[in-house]
Amino acid sequence: MAELAHNTLQKSLAKASDSPVWLIYGEEFLVDRSLKALVGTLLPGGLGDSSCEVVEGDAELRDALEQVSTFSLFSSGKVVVVRDSHIFYAKKGENKELAKITKAYDDGKMQLAARRLAQLLSKLKLQFKHLSMPKGLDKLKALAEDGQVPPWTGEVAAWAEANKIVVPEPMDDQSMVERAIRAGLPAGHHLVLTTDQADKRKSLFKAFKECGSVVDCSAPKGERKADKDQQAKIIDETVKAVLSRYGKKMDPRAVRYLVEMVGFDLRVLVGDVEKLCSFVGDNPTISYDDARRITKKTKQDPIYELTGAISERNGRMALSCVRNLLANETHPLQVLAALVNQVRRLLLARSFLESREGRSLGGLRDYNQFRAGGINAVKAADEIMAGRVEAWQASLALSKKKTDLLLNRGGSPYPLFLLLQNAARFSMAELTSIHSLLADCDRTMKSSPEDPTVLLDRIILRICTRET
Repeated sequence: MAELAHNTLQKSLAKASDSPVWLIYGEEFLVDRSLKALVGTLLPGGLGDSSCEVVEGDAELRDALEQVSTFSLFSSGKVVVVRDSHIFYAKKGENKELAKITKAYDDGKMQLAARRLAQLLSKLKLQFKHLSMPKGLDKLKALAEDGQVPPWTGEVAAWAEANKIVVPEPMDDQSMVERAIRAGLPAGHHLVLTTDQADKRKSLFKAFKECGSVVDCSAPKGERKADKDQQAKIIDETVKAVLSRYGKKMDPRAVRYLVEMVGFDLRVLVGDVEKLCSFVGDNPTISYDDARRITKKTKQDPIYELTGAISERNGRMALSCVRNLLANETHPLQVLAALVNQVRRLLLARSFLESREGRSLGGLRDYNQFRAGGINAVKAADEIMAGRVEAWQASLALSKKKTDLLLNRGGSPYPLFLLLQNAARFSMAELTSIHSLLADCDRTMKSSPEDPTVLLDRIILRICTRET
């Protein structure tokens, strides 16, 4: 019937009852918000209505389909919600299911963890008893990022068995749901399925779209300029919606500070905006100082944020990133390797800027100008570099190997534009000296008892304060 964007759903809710089936997919917070709005329209009590049945995951999918397909004796309507379904997951997505079990366990949601484990075991064609045998443990190891059996395995399996949670029979969930959708539901009955990812190529997705409605709540997670612009738009819409409810306004600097602290985590962001609205009381405006007083840093600093801070010579942010990375058990040598790789990229970029091709750009102020002509100059320089590498390999009788000494690696040109801008902050002499310092740091870290944190702090301060 229809495919809607999450920010246009509200306009379509007047006719929500016309769609017997709904698929809501994408970013968790946007999915939950859309789900509450939809069910609140279909039933007066929303998700808490006696005519609403909510099941978590796919472990009870068959029962959910039977419920929604069975005529009601005492009510004219019924809504069955299958929440956080993995029905579109491919085999390679099973490691994501393992991560979700871990999160449920860490959050103290044992029942949810046990049901998700049962669902995963069904796909692996295992039972709880196999988790005490090599057969089952090896399969879990293969899914785990660190190749180890998750520490919660025995506890969650024991809880599940003690509470009579059973592993469902292996079945083709997609075909089963599609058959139920195409067969039709009793009048007034609605099936709502939510998931974090959906494959538009699947016949199941097409069935939802043809027989009901699909709500797209996806949000870009990448680092391209287009992704960042879309994230900023979603954040702006979300913050404005919360402020409107409270009748408040917020200083743009305060919004930027919030985003810097929490990242693209809409659930945390909304919670912080609501706290700020309560904190300021009758004051109609939330100031930058208000945000600084209330908001705590929750954003996890991945490697790319550290390398970005180094490239911008932002010492304070770089040191903060290192602290967060080490606190989240990133190995110091991993952090150092990321710094080395970034400095190598900056060296290549600085070399390009000093080349004939780089000087022909006439500056790096305008991204659109760079996209139109600058990228061709980079490609020309890469061709020259590739030729040099090939000649060098031939002179040493080496077999041809792909080189990492090229600037253009495909994809959006925006990250390359930023890299070149950052390289302009350094001289070639500075970058050469920094590279030498990193080599010294690597040797010291591997051969001396000196605290790696102190070594990393020292090298970052030298880079960012030009003490090279």
